Amino acid sequence: MLTAVAAEVTYSNGTLALTATSLAIEPGRFTVLLGPSGAGKSTLLRSFNGLVQLTGGRIEVAGIGDISDSKRLRMHRRQTGMVFQQHHLIGRLNVLANVLTGRLAYHSQLRTLFGFSRAEKELALRAIDRVGLLNEALRRADELSGGQQQRVGIARALVQSPKTILADEPVASLDPATSEQVLSMLHGICRSDGLTAVVSLHQLEFARKFADRIVGLHAGKIVFDGPPSQLDENAVSAIYGNIVPAGARPIKRASIQNTPALGVAS
Repeated sequence: MLTAVAAEVTYSNGTLALTATSLAIEPGRFTVLLGPSGAGKSTLLRSFNGLVQLTGGRIEVAGIGDISDSKRLRMHRRQTGMVFQQHHLIGRLNVLANVLTGRLAYHSQLRTLFGFSRAEKELALRAIDRVGLLNEALRRADELSGGQQQRVGIARALVQSPKTILADEPVASLDPATSEQVLSMLHGICRSDGLTAVVSLHQLEFARKFADRIVGLHAGKIVFDGPPSQLDENAVSAIYGNIVPAGARPIKRASIQNTPALGVAS
C-alpha cells in the first residue's frame, strides 16, 4: 500500500501545487491520476517517489514506513520503477545499456566499477523482449522513435523487479495511435505481473479505457475518485473546468483484452 497523508506541496515562488491530500493506492490496481496541465497530478505522482519534496504531510509505504527518511526512501525507490514523459535515456548508449541503468540501485559505488553481471544482462534482455525491442537491443537510443524510446523506459523500470510502477505522463509526447499501443502494453505487463501502477494522464479517453480507478485533480485538489463508470459529465466538468478534453462525452468503458507481454507491434 502506498499512501499520501495530508501531503502538501508549495513551491518556492509561493505556488500551492498540491493542497493537503490524503490518498491510498490499492495494491495490484491500475490507478490513473487525471487532469489538465497544472492540476497537480504530476506533483502528487512524483511525491510518491520523493522526486518532489513535500512541504506538509507525509508519504507512507507498507513495510517501509515514512519515506522522508533517506534510508527508507532508498529502499522504496529500489522496488519502484519510474517511467518519465521525456524518457531520460542516454542517447549515445544502446538500448541494453540504458535498460541496465535500472539495476544501479542494487549496486554500491565500488560494485558499479565492475559492471553488470551476466544474470543482470539476461534480466535486461528479457525486459527488452517484453516491450518488443529485442532486435533493437544494440541500437543507440537516439536512433529510436519516440514510442520505441518510451518502451526502453518501461523496460528500464521492469529490470528493477519492481512492486510498483509510477508513470508520469508517459504518452504526452506521442501520437494517439502510438500512445494507445504504449499504454496497452504497460497495462498488460502490470496485469500479468500483478504490479501496482500509478499513471498520470491528461487524456480522458485513455483514462476511461485503461484505469481501474480514476483520481481526478483540479487546481491541486482531488475532485473525483472512483471507477471509470462513474466519470459522468459533472465529474469531467469538475476536473477540467471550461476545458473540453478529447472524449469528454460520457461513454461506456471499453473492454480490455488481455494484452500479450511479448511482441508488441511498433
